[in-house]
Amino acid sequence: MNLRLNANAVVTNKDGKFLLIELKGGPYAGGLCIPGGGINEGEFSYDAIKREIAEETGIEVQNKISPFGFCELINKKNNSHRVVLLLHALAEGEPKETEEGTAQWLGYDEAEPRLISFAREAIQIWKNKRMHFTLIE
Repeated sequence: MNLRLNANAVVTNKDGKFLLIELKGGPYAGGLCIPGGGINEGEFSYDAIKREIAEETGIEVQNKISPFGFCELINKKNNSHRVVLLLHALAEGEPKETEEGTAQWLGYDEAEPRLISFAREAIQIWKNKRMHFTLIE
């Protein structure tokens, strides 16, 4: 099984909205996800998440980033196992469209029906101050 370490972030603004990406491709195309991705060898998770947020949304995070939990994602179809560090960041700015998808600020109730399961679980553990979840597909 292919093991990968990722960093993903629940990013909120001063209005309490979430920075979400409407995914362009892959099995979750059209769904909403939180920004993040793989941590490169020798890269700290905080640097990785700042890089990923900028690449995927056009937003440059200037504020403190705080860890709040982790999750494990196992996909038996593609033989992958991801361990994801979950972080929170406050940010502002105008998101943009990138290769990943179209980023936008959305309230939870507005976004919830289109959130992919990983993003929904990550936001819920941040909101409810839980620490961990596991998804097996």
